[in-house]
Amino acid sequence: MSSGILDKLRQWWQSLGSSQKVLFTASCAGILVTMALLGQMLLRPAYAPLFTELEPQNAAKVIEQLESLQTPYRLTNNGKTIEVPKDQVYKLRIQMASAGALYTNGAGFELFDEKKFGITEFEQHVGYQRALQEELRRTIVQLSEVEQARVHLVLPRESVFLDEQVTPSASIALKLKPFAKLEPNQVEGIQSLVMGSVQGLSPDNIHIIDMQGNVLNDAMKSGDDGLLSASTLQSLGIKRQYEKEMESRLQQMLNRILGPGRAVAMVSADMDFDREETVRTEFGPGSVLSEQTVTEDGSGGAGNGGIPGMDSEMPGTTMPLADQGMGAGSNYNREERTTNYQVDTTQQTLVKAPGTIRRLSVSVVVDGQYTQDQLDSIQRVIASAMGYDATRGDQLTVSGIEFNEAAVPSFEDTPVTTAATPLDKQLLIPGAVAGALLILLIAFFLFRRRARRRREMMLRQKAEEEALRRAAEEAKQPKEEIVIEEPQPGYRTLIKEIAREKPSDVVEILKVWLKE
Repeated sequence: MSSGILDKLRQWWQSLGSSQKVLFTASCAGILVTMALLGQMLLRPAYAPLFTELEPQNAAKVIEQLESLQTPYRLTNNGKTIEVPKDQVYKLRIQMASAGALYTNGAGFELFDEKKFGITEFEQHVGYQRALQEELRRTIVQLSEVEQARVHLVLPRESVFLDEQVTPSASIALKLKPFAKLEPNQVEGIQSLVMGSVQGLSPDNIHIIDMQGNVLNDAMKSGDDGLLSASTLQSLGIKRQYEKEMESRLQQMLNRILGPGRAVAMVSADMDFDREETVRTEFGPGSVLSEQTVTEDGSGGAGNGGIPGMDSEMPGTTMPLADQGMGAGSNYNREERTTNYQVDTTQQTLVKAPGTIRRLSVSVVVDGQYTQDQLDSIQRVIASAMGYDATRGDQLTVSGIEFNEAAVPSFEDTPVTTAATPLDKQLLIPGAVAGALLILLIAFFLFRRRARRRREMMLRQKAEEEALRRAAEEAKQPKEEIVIEEPQPGYRTLIKEIAREKPSDVVEILKVWLKE
């Protein structure tokens, strides 16, 4: 059976043309190469970063440890990143830490793990300063935005003389990661960390800079000035954010009306960031809580005088009418009414939130010359969109000016070039090979289909030629004349007589004929 298969394969190979043989051979070679590359990629272990953003001296020590452990590795990112097999990452990190290859920029408080005899006070002071600097550096680089850090401390020695005392200070240099930025609260956190780690250190003596020389904690001073600066920066940020949002909304509307790049809108907002608290007290009509009425009635005495020194001669003991000469039998009365009211009191406290709009100023410039009616229409639309309030003192101007075409950005699609990642570079060659293999397979199937059609056409042409040859041979042979005998007139009469005499037999014969 194997010999039969080999014979068929040999016949099929011989039936192919020279170009088809070359194409088939190239396709097989491409398939084998692709299978080899894919097998290598699948069998190769997956790599993961062991350490990133390493300094050259640190990378050299890590590589030395990996080579001593006979662990495969590869370098990426210009030698700053070391990758190892993914299943060994955590194990190797522990081994690197135990070997002392992780933190080689300096030693922290592990400097004091070894006891040294005969050390001087000055050496001990310098060692403490070095250890504290390294510990602070290790803490600061844990921030996701910080790549490297350097900490310099000035720790004066204690003195019993007041005029010889020096205040401590600290300087920190930060190397941030690409496109990273520290927020003000993060800078304040670094400043608080250093201030809490050094005794007697004040915020004024802490200086934090980046690799461009920018002072990051300039606005964070001690006292009310620092709070005022932080509040001012926050207010300016809120103001600018509001202006940008308003400009973006107006620009989107103008782009839909006039087209992209045909108008420019600028917004300036005057905002009130003062916090105002108002307390208002209102009094109602009130209601009667209690009421008291005292009524007194009386009559005059028998005479105007009395015994000297008695109560009747004391002031206020006689009625005025009696003093005026009224006789006995005079009457008097007194009525006193006291009413207590409950007053309704309403106290209202109003707190005005900071950030209210005092005044808005909007300027819009459109490209080209427009009529006054068109400019007025645009102005009305913008006034409605911005919330124009004349009583607030808002300003709005719309002008038509020809734009400088050289300064107008092009809105055509421009190709965007992006840097290829390491993963893209790894898949580039197998992808190219797979694409070439796919093209070869498509071409092979097209040629095979064309060859099959050509073979069918040749077979059809040979069949037609064979049919023509046979027809020519038959034409050369003498033709036999076909003689059709006329039926004799007596047969029909005889058949009719038989059918009349034996109809059942005739029916059976007809059934047999129909079945046949």
